Amino acid sequence: MNDDRPFANTPALVLLFLANTISGAAQGISLIAIPWYFIDNLKEPVVFSQFYSIFTLLSIGWVVYAGTLIDKYSRKNIFLLLTAVCGSVALCVSAYGFATGPLGKLPTLLVMGVTLLNFNLHYPTLYAFAQEMTKKTNYARIISYLEIQGQTTNVLSGALAALLLVGVKANQPLHLMGFKVSLPFNIAPWELHEVFLMDGITYAVALVLILCIRYKRQTAFNPEAGSAWQRIRTGFDYLRVRPKLMLFGVMSYGVFVTALVQDRILLPEYVRVQLQSAADVFASSEMLFAAGALFSGVITRRLFSKMSPIAAVSLLMVLLSLGYMYMAFNTSTRYLFIFSFFYGYVNTGVRIMRVTYLFHTVGNDKIGRILSFFKVADTTLRGLFIALFTLTFFHQENNIRFGYLVFGIFMLLCGLLILPTIRPLSDQLKKQHES
Repeated sequence: MNDDRPFANTPALVLLFLANTISGAAQGISLIAIPWYFIDNLKEPVVFSQFYSIFTLLSIGWVVYAGTLIDKYSRKNIFLLLTAVCGSVALCVSAYGFATGPLGKLPTLLVMGVTLLNFNLHYPTLYAFAQEMTKKTNYARIISYLEIQGQTTNVLSGALAALLLVGVKANQPLHLMGFKVSLPFNIAPWELHEVFLMDGITYAVALVLILCIRYKRQTAFNPEAGSAWQRIRTGFDYLRVRPKLMLFGVMSYGVFVTALVQDRILLPEYVRVQLQSAADVFASSEMLFAAGALFSGVITRRLFSKMSPIAAVSLLMVLLSLGYMYMAFNTSTRYLFIFSFFYGYVNTGVRIMRVTYLFHTVGNDKIGRILSFFKVADTTLRGLFIALFTLTFFHQENNIRFGYLVFGIFMLLCGLLILPTIRPLSDQLKKQHES
């Protein structure tokens, strides 16, 4: 039965957004803290890069299987399970840290690994759940709201990370988003296990909020019978007969491939070595990325309303490639902040247009598998890039900057390869709107 209000399931969507914000803020702090911990405290950036590469490549099978779970089981129950597992791991590792002292490599990597597994299932589930609760006419709006919510969370995460990782001395300047901020009190730097405790508590709060979600389905959802392998085959066959859709889906993921690797692997060392700066600059760049994404969530639908979403994606990726290339030769924190803001804008703009197009094209009973298939390409490329950046060359002197040049070339190729898909996919979308 459908909800006849203009924007259906509003209370349920508010609870979903709130749960995602609360757990996402602390999770975001952890994802900033862990790579910085390996680089600044443990002095082992290569170990972290190697783990990230191997774990990412090994998780490809999990990504494929995750899509079948999303299209088979209740999206709400999947969220509950993910939240419970991640919260339990964070709390257990935190308790271990309180009992034994500063955390070593293995427990820290355990939290990182579980968080990455969660990440690969969380966002496809979030989008499928939102599509399930939303009328077709509101797809673009709901995706924009999701991005605004997510990036607001990231701004808060970056600000808190800057305060907690560096600490604050009374009246001593702290860099936040390019501005010097002085606070009249002291904040001692947090230990990593204290960050994980906060992470676990917020997961528990999110769990309660998700339990309270009640909604009426707005999109047909007919789970496919059969084995997981049969469901995987159905999803693959869907894309096999739509090669233009597959090409667009894979190439447009290039923005997200580089965003995660740049954020976890390149940026911490780039800030420390190339810019000779500290964790507050790293966290500030994260905040500006989120601020750009938040701005994009507000204006993207209006700004590109007259342009094909596929063409807009290609244009933004080409522009981003130029910013990446300049980063290889940059020595200014000011340009890093400008780049981070623009990158955040592009990342969210591409996501809004990309997911809106997919929502209009792919039914809710297949959306989990289709998103997961595209994420396989994302995961594979991420793993290969991370493996590349573990080479000794990138960790000599300030050679980490050449990683940005590699990404600039990659982004340019992705943007250009989308060009042949613009006309056929745009025509298909126009026909769907007319019908």
